[in-house]
Amino acid sequence: MSQEDLYRSGVQAFNAGAFERAYEALRTLSHPQAAHLAAISAQKTGRMSDAADLFLKASKLAPADPNIANNFGHFLFSTGQLEAAAKQFSIALESAPNLAPALIGLAKIEAQHKNWDASGKLYERVLEASPTSMVGQYGLATALLETGKANQAAPRFERVIAKNRSPEAIFMLGRTRLDQGKQEEALSCFRDSYALAPSEHAFRNLANLLWMQGDTSAFDDLVDAAPAELQSLAVTLLTESGQLERAQRKWESLYSARPQDVSAWLLKANIARAQQDAEGLAGAADGALALDPQSPSALDARIVADLMLGRPKQALERVQPLRRAAPHSQHWIAHEFTAHRLMGTENAMLDLDQFIGVYDIAAPPGYASIEAFNAELETALKTLHSFQARPLNQSLRGTGTQTTLSLSDVDHAVINTYVQALHAPIQDYLSRIGRDPAHPTAARNRDTYTIKGIWSILLRGGGFHEPHVHPDGWISSAYYVTVPAETKSAADRAGWIGFGTPPYKLPEGAPETKWICPQPGRLVLFPSFLWHGTRPIADQAERLTAPFDLIP
Repeated sequence: MSQEDLYRSGVQAFNAGAFERAYEALRTLSHPQAAHLAAISAQKTGRMSDAADLFLKASKLAPADPNIANNFGHFLFSTGQLEAAAKQFSIALESAPNLAPALIGLAKIEAQHKNWDASGKLYERVLEASPTSMVGQYGLATALLETGKANQAAPRFERVIAKNRSPEAIFMLGRTRLDQGKQEEALSCFRDSYALAPSEHAFRNLANLLWMQGDTSAFDDLVDAAPAELQSLAVTLLTESGQLERAQRKWESLYSARPQDVSAWLLKANIARAQQDAEGLAGAADGALALDPQSPSALDARIVADLMLGRPKQALERVQPLRRAAPHSQHWIAHEFTAHRLMGTENAMLDLDQFIGVYDIAAPPGYASIEAFNAELETALKTLHSFQARPLNQSLRGTGTQTTLSLSDVDHAVINTYVQALHAPIQDYLSRIGRDPAHPTAARNRDTYTIKGIWSILLRGGGFHEPHVHPDGWISSAYYVTVPAETKSAADRAGWIGFGTPPYKLPEGAPETKWICPQPGRLVLFPSFLWHGTRPIADQAERLTAPFDLIP
């Protein structure tokens, strides 16, 4: 058969969906479209290595062909090669600036990197080229939601759902309604999404919303009725809600024999950690590591167990390669910090006096006093605290609530004034910590910053924060809007913030925590890796804060 006949036969087979025959007919031909169709056929029949070679061949034969570059880009995207995929999409758009699939590919890559503004602009171009594109509507709505524009996102998600009631779109509308402060509509969306497809994200968000609304009965019913594929997440939710005996019983019912699954051991480790059971945590971590020696979660559990058992040297040996692999991971730095504290090792990161900055902010322009400013800020913030209970996956414990929407996305004059008032103390703090290459925070200091997120927490009688770190931050904070009157004189440091002690029990003789007394108008800045938590406030008290995270 001649090459022309092979090409014709291969194209016919491709158009008929006979990809095996198309691949065999086209793969050896030195023709760009033959190699292109052969590459797609190889991909559809699972020959991923051959597909990569054939896409490369096609792109060399026709380097400016937009369709070849676009499909090559989507192939690379599907295999996780995002940088190479972006290059191919850009090549496609040079020849065809309005090629919607290439625009969508680039937009998805920006979304993967959480560059939501860039992703949104690309989806706007998709809709300019293809106004009826539901992929474009969904993508732009998602970018708008992620940048705090819930009111603009909502009608776009509604448009998508009107065309196709997909569980994912309904779930995203639920997230949007939550950001709009429409709890019942959000709850309805999460229920509908979960009913259509009981996915992990729908299950978790529905459970979390029920919990924050104070509907513990509905929360328990949902967890008890979890389908088989979500039973492990049900164990996690019970653990996070503090129902440790129920979590333990459910784990045992799922894994009565020694589990041969890493995730099962990690569930057991989480329960043991919440129970402050060092030996149980070590055993569960070892069970997971026997199956996957490189599991970050299993290594984390083993490191914590070593620290609880007074083995900081072993913990440090385990955490050092993880630190090298992810030098900005605040979580691993926190473990390194704790190990050095227990060992008494001289280390730049241990200087709490230098790296904890305390600032009593002056009244912003237009306010007679800091008390007047805080009173107005309190009124604005309390309108955002519409829940009845804490979120499940945060550090808040006891009685209290936390806003779900970043304050930077709230257009309110006093909140904007608050953000502006932060600049001077932040700049002073950056000057104070310097640029020490031996310190994981100071080493990243370039005297500039970006606010990654601002939120508000309202603690009520008995509420407190379990010690925690901010894994995605660089510098973290606490700003006190209102503080119980008795906090300043409380002998038990009720409501004070403490630094340096982790949420797990350390051996006897561990170094003391550094404590800071809160007061209205006080801003505390510190490295995001630094363990910090609070003592419970008094029974009838209330404390309102507006913390934030910075990144370089």
